[in-house]
Amino acid sequence: MEVFYDTVNAHYCLNLCGKAKYKVDLGTDPLGNLTRMENELAKLSARVEAAKTKKAETVSQLENAKVEVQKPFTFEEKLKEKTDRLNALNIELNLDKKDPSAIYTEPEQGNGLPERKSRDMER
Repeated sequence: MEVFYDTVNAHYCLNLCGKAKYKVDLGTDPLGNLTRMENELAKLSARVEAAKTKKAETVSQLENAKVEVQKPFTFEEKLKEKTDRLNALNIELNLDKKDPSAIYTEPEQGNGLPERKSRDMER
């Protein structure tokens, strides 16, 4: 166990240490602190079960992903057709050649400076 003072929240805390650390906020009542520690220890079995369930789900998802990776891509022909069409359109529109002067042109501005309002206006 590690006891420390949390300066941000201005109270004492306790870490239950093992392979991981579990934080318990301590109060002023000693019996209340024992109850908090017991409650945190009681939660450990539920956390272990949740971790085992999550691990089993992850392993199952991994096995499913391995099977899916082996399957051929069902839309391969359609993808090739659309990619060829896109390349043809890019060639027609000359988008395959980057012309920075056509992309980064600024619109022409009038006489340069905007017209200033007269200062002799009444308020």
